[in-house]
Amino acid sequence: MTDQHVTHQQTDQLQESDDANRVTRDDTGKFTRLPWLARTAAIGLSGVSLGFVLLFSFIVGMGGNLTLITRPLAMQIALTLPYLVVLFTLVTTVGAALAWRNGYWSLSARAHQTLLALLGLVFSWLLSNLGFLTV
Repeated sequence: MTDQHVTHQQTDQLQESDDANRVTRDDTGKFTRLPWLARTAAIGLSGVSLGFVLLFSFIVGMGGNLTLITRPLAMQIALTLPYLVVLFTLVTTVGAALAWRNGYWSLSARAHQTLLALLGLVFSWLLSNLGFLTV
């Protein structure tokens, strides 16, 4: 009888922890979990940064230096990605700061988020210095 009671108690505790970690929505349908937003921004930052480098390299490799002057549609698309990199960098940086302040995740996860934010800041600075971020 006590084994069933302990098992039932453990199941209740697991269910409560799953409920606490679940992404929730408020009455307007917006996500209310900042850790979810921070991790999503970090994933977006990684994907868009890698996508920009690969797409830009492929376009210039296939079309040569003339594609920088004529700017075909694929190049125009590639040249919009640095702005997304900056946006994701800002959200990732704020998310990392909030993770340290509010104690989201484990120490290694917070360090990983911080490393991604720092790499995003360096990459954004590099994109700015190379002239990809012009107003």
